[in-house]
Amino acid sequence: MCLMTFINALKPSPKISLLHPEEMPDYSQTCDGIYISKAIDGWLTKWDVPAEYHDYWRASIVINVSNDMDNPAQSWGYPGSLVRYIDIKPAYLNAGVIAHEQAHNSYALLTDEQKELFAAEYLPLIKSDPYIKLLYSVNNYGLTSIIEGHAEVYRYIGANMPETLKSYYPKLFNGGENG
Repeated sequence: MCLMTFINALKPSPKISLLHPEEMPDYSQTCDGIYISKAIDGWLTKWDVPAEYHDYWRASIVINVSNDMDNPAQSWGYPGSLVRYIDIKPAYLNAGVIAHEQAHNSYALLTDEQKELFAAEYLPLIKSDPYIKLLYSVNNYGLTSIIEGHAEVYRYIGANMPETLKSYYPKLFNGGENG
């Protein structure tokens, strides 16, 4: 073994981190004066959503800000409707929560076959991908279901997720038009 190989072997591997750390809720925010567009703009920018999809996310997702719900946020839609909804408490109106909920809305664009293919590719990565392993070492909510895993990987790892998964995030990455 040459000296440089030995020295390089002693170096710690580069430390990785989550691309998008969690933002803390801002309990001073209220339903009055909330700037939804500012949160959307923050998400579109920080997660580098391709500009060609900005109009889609602005026009096809209705965001309701309210304290009248149990969860901090939720996404939903009516079967067959092209419009989807996000309900969110004012304190949680930030780019990270928007990213998580928009990942749910992106998942809703997948066919059943694409959802199965996503699961088949994602599940082995839970134990092998360094970013996904890091995510679940600090926040294991994504392990509760495939759809929550899909949203959490996008929310915290974003563009650092494995390339093979990006096609399962329609309208969130370049080339993600049809999943």
